[in-house]
Amino acid sequence: MRQHGGNLDKTTKERFQKEQLRTESGLNSKEEYAAEITAPSRRIHYAEPYQAKHAEVEKSEVSDEEIDDLVEAVTRNKAVGYVALFVALASLFVWPVLLGVSGIILGVIAFLMGNKGIGTWSVVLGFIAVAAYFLLFPFYS
Repeated sequence: MRQHGGNLDKTTKERFQKEQLRTESGLNSKEEYAAEITAPSRRIHYAEPYQAKHAEVEKSEVSDEEIDDLVEAVTRNKAVGYVALFVALASLFVWPVLLGVSGIILGVIAFLMGNKGIGTWSVVLGFIAVAAYFLLFPFYS
């Protein structure tokens, strides 16, 4: 580390110490960024039970009837979600109490059937329609 005299050596040593402190304290931005974008490189060394279960799953075949049943169930679930969203959107313009409550109920059903995003939007829009009706109704009657 010794270059051109003691003064430069002392500056290099201080810079190295500052970089070391920054790295150890977690303030090194390059290291932090690299840790966020890289995939973990851990390997499972005790994966034999997992591989045995995985091999059993690969050996079992799924019939065409089971696949058709799954596709039909997913399609039915999505249909409930879209109907709930349509009813909730319609409640903003027509019959806010009736369609709003229906949108809330259908949204909860869609949420429970697996369509979490559409179900949540339906419930929120239904609540907005019902709340807006009860808040604005006294001003127009």
